[in-house]
Amino acid sequence: MPESIFRRLTRRMFAKKLPLTNPVEAYGAAGEEMIYRKLRESFDCVIRNVIIPNGEGYLEKDFLVVQDGVPLVLEVKCWKGMISASATGDRFFQDKADGTHKDLHSPVRTTARFLAAMKKFYHLSERPLGMVVFADPDCDLDLPPEMEGVSLVSGGQMVSAIRSAIKNAANRSEPFDPARALRCTRLYASGGRSFCKGTVTDAAIPCFTPSGEAATLNPLYIRYISLDHQPLRLRDKMTVTFVNDTSAVFYNNSATLTLLCLDGSAMRIALSRLDTVVF
Repeated sequence: MPESIFRRLTRRMFAKKLPLTNPVEAYGAAGEEMIYRKLRESFDCVIRNVIIPNGEGYLEKDFLVVQDGVPLVLEVKCWKGMISASATGDRFFQDKADGTHKDLHSPVRTTARFLAAMKKFYHLSERPLGMVVFADPDCDLDLPPEMEGVSLVSGGQMVSAIRSAIKNAANRSEPFDPARALRCTRLYASGGRSFCKGTVTDAAIPCFTPSGEAATLNPLYIRYISLDHQPLRLRDKMTVTFVNDTSAVFYNNSATLTLLCLDGSAMRIALSRLDTVVF
């Protein structure tokens, strides 16, 4: 076997893969995917995993909907059971049918913090709209419709609630340009059951075209990458969908993505160990 092929095989065999996924985190990811599909069916511009720089790290929320120039930030919770909140709103409580009781951090507080940071970062005259969506159908809300200026809705109410909120805010003084939005990247593996997330810091992803020519992809212009592994040829077929909804096919031998994680750490993940990359 030629040495170059051996090196390529070695790199692929020992390439860094995703860390193990917390089962709760994986369940939440499935719920977010369901919400994403509903949002994409209903609104022109939906950006997932939006971030705002904060100190040495950043804040993150699940989705940003921009309709008629109005930005609305969504936090998705896949909590089952009866959901209530303390009188001060700083704690949320989950009571399941099996008697389990949980004391949880307030998604309203984190959303309000994100909205304030977003207003400051983008120099907006008004705070963006905010909404917490409780996506699980087995969820009952004992909550007011709004807390700290953030709407609280079920998954079934979400689309109509977003439309109403945006309609009521249509006279805002300045439209928000979606191209300005910073976003976080999700890396999926094992049939989409495991993932990690962070900001891809690479300026370009090396690959090659179907004709064998070297190419580089700028992550800023990619919506997602689907990978079809071809182990006998020691390569991966990359179906790349760009932000303008056009698609193209490229191939990868041993490229990696450098991911700056939410906790401030960094890791390099091999494309050969991934199924999908959502930017």
